[in-house]
Amino acid sequence: MAADGAPLDLLKKVFPTLQFEVFPAYTPRYGNTNSLVWPVIKQSPILFWQGIKDHCWMESFVNKTKIDGIISDNRFGAFSKKVPSVFITHQLHIKPPKSLAFSSPIIELVNKTIVRNYSTCWIPDFEGNQALAGELSNPPFKDISINYIGPLSRFEEFKAASNNEKEVIDFLVIISGPEPQRSIFEENVLSQLKGRNESVVILRGLPHVKSVPDVSENIRMLNHAIDDQFFDLISSARFVVARAGYSTIMDLVAMKKSALLIPTPGQTEQEYLAEYHENRGFFHRKLQSDTSYFDSSFRDSNRMFLKPFQESRLSDILREWICNL
Repeated sequence: MAADGAPLDLLKKVFPTLQFEVFPAYTPRYGNTNSLVWPVIKQSPILFWQGIKDHCWMESFVNKTKIDGIISDNRFGAFSKKVPSVFITHQLHIKPPKSLAFSSPIIELVNKTIVRNYSTCWIPDFEGNQALAGELSNPPFKDISINYIGPLSRFEEFKAASNNEKEVIDFLVIISGPEPQRSIFEENVLSQLKGRNESVVILRGLPHVKSVPDVSENIRMLNHAIDDQFFDLISSARFVVARAGYSTIMDLVAMKKSALLIPTPGQTEQEYLAEYHENRGFFHRKLQSDTSYFDSSFRDSNRMFLKPFQESRLSDILREWICNL
């Protein structure tokens, strides 16, 4: 397994018996504004160069280790022409900001070019009108090998194991995303929840940080939670507030848990997903700039989802892929 930074640390904890390699990554930097357009444009040459470096690193790694295949979790350059390579993404179609709508055909072409470098592309979603990612994952590219493997969640295995009685909490707030928007979101949450009667747990998304601030008697702050603890927090929360990232949405759908989604400002993917699921009646949505996240408007969202989550095809597709190596 190859990764870098916080993902590498997390994966080592989850899979302690595997062999790991440091796969150097670049972390994009964002500003304080609600638009990521110019930060992304400014850093696009660096991201392009990072893709080239990733590919060179991977070819060297294949030569050194003689591995039989590669599965890349949305890492653009992690492919090899010497072994079968799989690209995993839910974003076949990337939505640019409205101000750059004219660039959509160019972005589509670039994305197709990236996916074509791989032997096949696996989409963690349903195909068709029940897709969790909507227009991001559908329709498939006609001239590229695409497999819809169904949504994926780390919480499936905990369903039967977590039936013990738990302390009920009123609000679970899951903080995530790039700085400085992560800290801005956290500050907004604290200002709205301090001193209230409801019990609150805030999961800060800071696995590297050791200290935890003491902010209010009704609020418990956690920098990080391992999977079984995270599952228990979600299942015991009356109301969940989270970013609109696709992994978070898949986890919530797997648990049939509705939530209030607050997309990271300027991240068009999250903004689209939050609006898409609000329109379908699955989740409620608010903006980070709203002054009250925790009013009564989203507390009726105990809704069921359209399709059984258990219909993931990952095991069958993975088994077939390995047998063909």
